[in-house]
Amino acid sequence: MAQAPNHFKIARQSMLDSQIHPMGVTSEKLLAAFGDVPREDFVPEGMQRICYCDEDIQITKEGASERYLMEPSVVARMIQAAKPKPHEVALTIGSGIGYHAAILSSLVSTVIALEEDQSLIDQAQAVWDKHAYCNIVGVKGVLNKGNPKHAPFDLIIINGAVADVPLEIKQQLNIGGRLIAPVKVKDQVVTKVTLVERVQEDVFSQTVLFDSGTPYLEGFQPVEEFVF
Repeated sequence: MAQAPNHFKIARQSMLDSQIHPMGVTSEKLLAAFGDVPREDFVPEGMQRICYCDEDIQITKEGASERYLMEPSVVARMIQAAKPKPHEVALTIGSGIGYHAAILSSLVSTVIALEEDQSLIDQAQAVWDKHAYCNIVGVKGVLNKGNPKHAPFDLIIINGAVADVPLEIKQQLNIGGRLIAPVKVKDQVVTKVTLVERVQEDVFSQTVLFDSGTPYLEGFQPVEEFVF
């Protein structure tokens, strides 16, 4: 891998020390992944100076559908709660420029990165190739439909808030599989990061883990109701 400029290495260590570890993230493998993956390569040009701030970063241009790279501490807590294992296959929904897929790369066997915007897939692929993340597969598709073609998955991570988790996506989990997403029900002020587990064929458990301020992911916003 190419060597990161020293100031980015310092910023990455500061992210671990001041944002991620203090929030209860203790998994050594996960902390190592956040320490190794160059977040500065997964944001648009000109955003590198703020990429290690603990906030959501817009990765699409003004006028386009608003897409965000989620804040590091939220992503780290989500992945730790999902308990990825080395033999597992993971799906990331709304992969963007591919940062979350890169984090998962060293924690699971294979990562399927689902994205609707081909330009974002192309940008992500260029960075994955640059850093030799060989177990990530970028796939174009409708985000709120998941990726039934490559299902079932052991782990699904939705990279943005959803009004609810579609049953169609939950059914793409293996028995014992886990899905984690920030859930913001219509008119709800706080977003609740929620873990869904497939217990049996048609039985799913759901556990609220913590609050976040994560923006909605395109396609998962509340459905507007028409009043006559």
